Amino acid sequence: MTKKNRSLGLQQYTGVVQGATQRTPDARIKVNLIDVEAQVRTQFDEQAQSELDASVKAQGVIQPVVLLAKPDGRYRLVAGERRLRSTLNNGIDDIPAVIRSNLEPWEIRRIQVSENAERDDITPHDEARAVSEDVANYGVPKTMEIWNRSEGWVSKRTSVSNYAEPLKQLLKDRVLRDLEVAGSLNQIYDLDKQEFARLEKRVREGLPLSREEARGKVQQVKEWLNEAKQREERRQSLGQQAGRNKGTSQAGAGQKTSPKDGAASERQPDTKSAAAVSSIDVTTTATSHSTRPAPDAQVNPGAKEPASGATAAAPAISNEQALVLEQMVTLFQNGLANRELIKDVQDELLELGADMNQTEWAMWSLYQTVALPLLAALGETRAQRYLQRTIADLRNAKPQALWEALHPATDGKASDDWTAARTPVAPMPKGWRF
Repeated sequence: MTKKNRSLGLQQYTGVVQGATQRTPDARIKVNLIDVEAQVRTQFDEQAQSELDASVKAQGVIQPVVLLAKPDGRYRLVAGERRLRSTLNNGIDDIPAVIRSNLEPWEIRRIQVSENAERDDITPHDEARAVSEDVANYGVPKTMEIWNRSEGWVSKRTSVSNYAEPLKQLLKDRVLRDLEVAGSLNQIYDLDKQEFARLEKRVREGLPLSREEARGKVQQVKEWLNEAKQREERRQSLGQQAGRNKGTSQAGAGQKTSPKDGAASERQPDTKSAAAVSSIDVTTTATSHSTRPAPDAQVNPGAKEPASGATAAAPAISNEQALVLEQMVTLFQNGLANRELIKDVQDELLELGADMNQTEWAMWSLYQTVALPLLAALGETRAQRYLQRTIADLRNAKPQALWEALHPATDGKASDDWTAARTPVAPMPKGWRF
């Protein structure tokens, strides 16, 4: 695979850098007079180094290294450490060099940066480490000048020093090169070590992980942790309520509880479900006998308003219209029942200690179990339109708010109360069009 040229464009940026690419040496310098001090690169690819060793053995060093003359007659290596290494590995005692003098430390750094950018890529970890050193030594503005990059680019690399060690190792090992993805993985490491371990294994196996997917995974983990916290708080609340109910029943001296009643009182999750089902039944009964769609709803165009003062008589509708209304009420009930079942499954998964991915699979499979038959019944074209409309609606409102608008509460309970009695058959707004 061809490596991407990540040139920083520093050759045209300053005359100082041109010394790093000068091909005519000023002299051949004994290698034992050259001192190697801090360089941008700390990691070297062994295969690339071996290939360079073979090239130097066959042809010698073609492009000179860059040296800084020191007052004591020795030289500091500015650029060309890999060439110097190959020279030493081949037992050659001198090397062609471009000699510079009176360079400021930041100018030396800029030459080193250009040298590494125009050759074999340094590891993201080395790059981040070098940028952090430059910020510490010269400040952000001068670092931006050295690397010819923006402040945001510099900031991302300085943040790597605060990454968890497993993240730094991924960067050192060159299996992860995108710092955007690295930043997301570092957040996941702080949130969920187990999920990070899965993603780390995936990255080391060479499987792709895009920026968008990594950001989405961060959001998913945060949502999972928040949901788990809420479920745990709800479970504790139910347990406390059960304790209070038990205390109240024991306080009633002389009162006996039948085995049937006792079993019902101990089944706390079933009590919750029963309350929800009860509210649905009450709503359905009230609506079926006293509430019907608005005249412009066009669901029951043949129905007539009852005479003034009439109370018990149901609206006059045909058998076919009654069947449609009954089916719509049933679907309304099923929707609420499905919600309760899914919430119960979430609670049970928490009790069983399911992790995020196990829970996510259970929720995804349940969602498909509920949604796919409905989408199939709608037909492919209509299903796609409805899904697109739903996605657009969810950008502006939460599911609870959309449910409240469709099925308003009729018993005075809060709009976000799922146990509220509601109008099961949504009236069609006047002039509504899809």
